[in-house]
Amino acid sequence: MIGSSVEFQPVIEVLPGGGAIRCRFENGTTTELPSILARFLRCRDQVAFLGAATEVLIQRSGQRQLLHVEIGYAGLPKPGKSGEALIRADLRHCCRIKALFLSASAVRQYFFLLDGDEPRSLYCVLGAQDAGTLDQLRVAWRMRSLELQAANAQARWFSLAERAFNVLAHADLRRCYDELRRDDDAPPLFPYSGCGSILVEGSLSRDGDAFFADRILAYKPEMTSRKVSFLLRQCEFLADRVVCRDRRRKLELWLDSSLLGGIQWDLSWNQWKHWLRSRIEVDATFVHTGKYRLHRGEWILREWYTALPSRLHVEFPGDVASDIARAKAIHALLGEHVDALARIRAEIEKQPVEHVQIQAWFDRIAASRHLRPQHVTWRPDYDLYYFEQLRKRSATWFLFEGEYLFVWNHVLISEVPQPGHATYVFRRPSDLGTFMTRYSKATREDFRTNRGNAATELGFVGRLVRGQKKKRWLADVLKLAGEKADYMEVFE
Repeated sequence: MIGSSVEFQPVIEVLPGGGAIRCRFENGTTTELPSILARFLRCRDQVAFLGAATEVLIQRSGQRQLLHVEIGYAGLPKPGKSGEALIRADLRHCCRIKALFLSASAVRQYFFLLDGDEPRSLYCVLGAQDAGTLDQLRVAWRMRSLELQAANAQARWFSLAERAFNVLAHADLRRCYDELRRDDDAPPLFPYSGCGSILVEGSLSRDGDAFFADRILAYKPEMTSRKVSFLLRQCEFLADRVVCRDRRRKLELWLDSSLLGGIQWDLSWNQWKHWLRSRIEVDATFVHTGKYRLHRGEWILREWYTALPSRLHVEFPGDVASDIARAKAIHALLGEHVDALARIRAEIEKQPVEHVQIQAWFDRIAASRHLRPQHVTWRPDYDLYYFEQLRKRSATWFLFEGEYLFVWNHVLISEVPQPGHATYVFRRPSDLGTFMTRYSKATREDFRTNRGNAATELGFVGRLVRGQKKKRWLADVLKLAGEKADYMEVFE
């Protein structure tokens, strides 16, 4: 069946090259093959191409076969007909084979160093304690790297130590590994859910639709290096790590205390983190991975990029300590003056209130300077950029419900600095009091549809829907307001 569905070509010479190897066949033709095959391809092997040049099936004596393919998402282990768990990996470019199934023992041995002739603990490879915390694992990884450099060790030892750290630093993989050590029948996870190049040994099914691998010879994840930034307030503070996610860019990474410059946090930070302003700069290597998410009753595979813990570098602004102290102070002040703030919010729900009036109320109760008028209605997902850009150009500004009303030279701008909201621009009124009274009785839908002549009476100029580029939004606001844009401020 194999011979009738796949055309093999005998290899007579293998020529190593730069990023690939050249293979000469019996018929005189030569072809470039992935460099990962250099250590495994032999003369007299028979090679068949299954689509792209990277999808290669190698036939050798004894009915053993090697398969090199690009895989996508590797799913959760499921029981096979033999009773052993199998992991199915999606094939990206292979047109002859529909699926690759990896045996549990192959995954255990290659990624977790189990089921081999000389099983070794990943903790021992790293030189770490079994109960070590994430930051202790990172220290062990750094020390092990220095030891290998001093010993001028071979590259494979560096690779082995790095793999051990990247498995143990991943919370789910570490739990999986610890369970595998206790239970020989526990199903393993494919680290970081696949996506990369893999070379396996096994056999093709009788119908040629699937390949069953019982040994992994080499694996290289799909990686990309990026420099990105995260707002601290967008991170999640867990007991042993800080998780940073960017859902728009589909990026994810986690940080331990040794990467955070010794900053000590606890779970309570999640209660007041939205007051933080600091942004961290991250230089990382991300691996392409995937996650299934339930969307409208259907499980959809979403592509993500997860940073390898072994290849992370983080830079903090110099004033992060003062930013943390300020955020904590604001949170404490809001709790201290909760009754006064409730009364102020009740007034703001009725009609717009100017910020100087709110500041006067704060002064009357001797509130700290850290407590500012905008904090009265500020919400965790508000973006400070939109507020500050409008406030610093204002003659004065008002609070009304969840909105901020900014009075400029020629216009009045209504802003809810929250995802999903647009910026509304009105002609600057001659009588602010009359405008505010009329404005408090209308809705944004009234302005869009001119219901009750609201848009005409209040001089509605237009609305700006915010996109992903903040400076483009600012340029559009300035244009609509008839003001000159500063080149450096609005240049992307």
